Amino acid sequence: MEFAIVIGIGERAETVDCHDFAKAALSRVSSTALNLALQRRSSVAGRLATELYIARQALGSIDSSKLQRRVPKLLSDLERICAWPKSSQNMAMIHALVNNRDQKVEIRVQRGILCFANSSQNVIDQYFHKLARFSKEALDEDDIRGATDKAESTVTTDEYPVHVNTELYTILKSHSLCTCIPGHAYSHARHHARLRLLDGISKVDESVAFDMLFSESPTTCHHWQDLQLRVPLRKKAAKAVKFDTKDSCQSAFSSPRKSDKKIKADKTMAVVKPDEFCNLVKARLGSRICCHIQDSELHRLYRGFPLVQKVDSGESLSLRHLLRIGRLSNRMKLILAYIVARSFWQYYDSPWMDSPWTSDSVHFLRELPSEEETYSRGALYASKPYLAVEFKELNGDFFEYCNAPSVIFPYPRLLSLCIILLEIGRGQSLPIKNSGSLVADLNERWHLAKQVTDANKSQNEFDYPHYRKAIVRCLNNSSWEQNSESIEEDVFTRKSVIHNVIVRPLEKLLGDLGFSENLHVMTPVDEVGGPSTVPDVPAPPPMPTISSDVDQSDRWLHKMKIINQCFQRKESSTFTQAPRIAILDTGYDSGSNFFSLAGRSRRVKGWKDFVESQEDPIDEEGHGTHTIATAMKAAPFASIYVARIAKDRGGLKNAHQAIVKAIDWAANDARVDIVSMSFGFKNEDPSITDALRKALYDRHGNLIFFAAASNSGANGGEMFPANLDDVFSVRETDALGAFSDTNPPVDPDAPVVFGTLGRQVPSAWLSNVDGEVAKSGSSVATAVAAGIGALLMTITDIGVANHCLTVADSSKMRTKRGMYQVLKRMSRDMGNRCRYICPEEILVDGDAKKTWTAIADAFARS
Repeated sequence: MEFAIVIGIGERAETVDCHDFAKAALSRVSSTALNLALQRRSSVAGRLATELYIARQALGSIDSSKLQRRVPKLLSDLERICAWPKSSQNMAMIHALVNNRDQKVEIRVQRGILCFANSSQNVIDQYFHKLARFSKEALDEDDIRGATDKAESTVTTDEYPVHVNTELYTILKSHSLCTCIPGHAYSHARHHARLRLLDGISKVDESVAFDMLFSESPTTCHHWQDLQLRVPLRKKAAKAVKFDTKDSCQSAFSSPRKSDKKIKADKTMAVVKPDEFCNLVKARLGSRICCHIQDSELHRLYRGFPLVQKVDSGESLSLRHLLRIGRLSNRMKLILAYIVARSFWQYYDSPWMDSPWTSDSVHFLRELPSEEETYSRGALYASKPYLAVEFKELNGDFFEYCNAPSVIFPYPRLLSLCIILLEIGRGQSLPIKNSGSLVADLNERWHLAKQVTDANKSQNEFDYPHYRKAIVRCLNNSSWEQNSESIEEDVFTRKSVIHNVIVRPLEKLLGDLGFSENLHVMTPVDEVGGPSTVPDVPAPPPMPTISSDVDQSDRWLHKMKIINQCFQRKESSTFTQAPRIAILDTGYDSGSNFFSLAGRSRRVKGWKDFVESQEDPIDEEGHGTHTIATAMKAAPFASIYVARIAKDRGGLKNAHQAIVKAIDWAANDARVDIVSMSFGFKNEDPSITDALRKALYDRHGNLIFFAAASNSGANGGEMFPANLDDVFSVRETDALGAFSDTNPPVDPDAPVVFGTLGRQVPSAWLSNVDGEVAKSGSSVATAVAAGIGALLMTITDIGVANHCLTVADSSKMRTKRGMYQVLKRMSRDMGNRCRYICPEEILVDGDAKKTWTAIADAFARS
């Protein structure tokens, strides 16, 4: 053995070759961390798996004589991670893991990695910095056998004919023009388009398949339609002249190709005209729509396909934004850079280059969380970038070639690609300025890119020599100067050079590091920055037909969404049970557009019809559907249980027995935490009162009721059951906290009363209604309050998992007394004993720890 060390304890101690043991240990722990990352969606575990794998590759690329000083420290640190927060002697933990001597050792190592992931960010960063430095010093330029200098001048990677891009782009340019609002200014706007950037070509039935997303309208991004667009590889020739003879079939198409036969025989397609495209992308059918380009027309396949691009609602995030709020591992950076560079090369001679390629136009969309991800908002994946397509004339600063005098580097597109690659490597965007002069801007950006590239530590821990070399060669004019006779030949030649200078070296680097396989098996981006309410897609001015109240309410609900996202990031790897809400109302319409997203429909966990005993969900009025969707907007992670107690609002007067049964079902069968009752009666019904008290008794007080106060103003008092001491009475406010005149008078001798958003709140309605319907009243506010109650339970549980609150605190939050103290502490005094529950008081100063402190203070008073 050239370099031996003693590992293990007692009888299990043995002398091993340090080099061989280190490679085995790094591989084994990396594999364990990767499995943990996929199971628990731990970004730290995913990053650990990647960095350990890179270190393992580094060990295989250098002479063992260089390791005697560095490897023991590397192994010692690795042992500490596996045993975290404890310490062990002689690397006993990784010794057992490598030799599989203890079946429980992998579980102990996973526990250690999870504990390490929950330690301070400073400790985590310090370890990864040392690990990256080890790999960087090992993987010097001479140790990676790059292929860029030896690359052949011809491109061997799969390509497809030029007409494929041109035909698709031309059709989408005409179809994406919005016709939803004829005669309005928006009729000249386009649906937002996102083109998925891939690491290869997707082919279906002798056609090239493109994955795209289109927003339902130019004004909002509440829904993205998943589209696959197929363009035949072979361009159809002009039709031959037909004659009325027996031989007329012997025309140019007498023997059609197999793909043409299939298309013509397929009677399940229909032409989509430009003015029909709007209806296609806003239908919210819950399926992928596949279209085929034929005879310069867009044909839709009637058959539906399972969703592939399962993205959440909301604006897409630019690469610039992602780099600001997220931390990308080295593996993420390399894969993202390769996909962007390869797509850039693939589309270089196509109209897709008419859209700028910058960190502002490369976008990402959140994916819908799976059912197991109880509190998860949509995750962002670095391996799934999109191009924000602008169907307009060529942008002045994104020409293929700038022939103006005094230009240092006359290739704007290539310069933009270099800047994107630099930004990905650095993990932050470059300060790009616009002076108004194309020549000045090009020269300024070239100097900036050259300065960053030439800096000794330009990539920080991300310092791969061949990555940097590819950018250096790209910025060098000599790489692109050709003696071509035409612009077209220049473009073709440059495309070939792009592959040899940039794409192929990145592909080789991925292979050397073992990243070529399973490019899309990746943990989510670790979001470390605060949530931003500034969208990357410029929002158009509100339409005149939308009232300011609805607009304000929509923004209010968006703030709630941001709060949910913020606390989801704080969630521990420990599993946390989703709070349960029972909605007692007119049922719900599962066919409503709101529930077309699988992530939402799966949140409805239970259904019980106490009116007609219907097994399938039903809502004949719409009030229940509106109420449920409203609660889910405030608490998208909660589990919803629906009890139908009346056909419509008029049927409530005879619904007393149904309400009694529904309360018992919610408390003892569904075992919910919260019961929402968006109704009320002038007089008390003893049977309902008894049912409420029995439910509280059965649940030992761990059940919370919310009910609508009243909409009669001073003409009536507080309704039953909201007037019971065991029930939270909820009043209506607008989005600014002003209490409505329709609320009942406040008893000056009673405890404070609570109000929340209930004015012109947009939410789901029946499936025969396109879009949302705005409703007002204390019944709407009750649904919002129930959702906020569930959110507070979630915040508390996450606080417990993060050791900021106790298990006892979680139990208190599920009682009326505990919830009352928290709501009182986290609401605004509006005078006259009225307190306004609003988003700003829930997320205290944007700091989750302050929120947990406020909750702990409230419980101390209960």
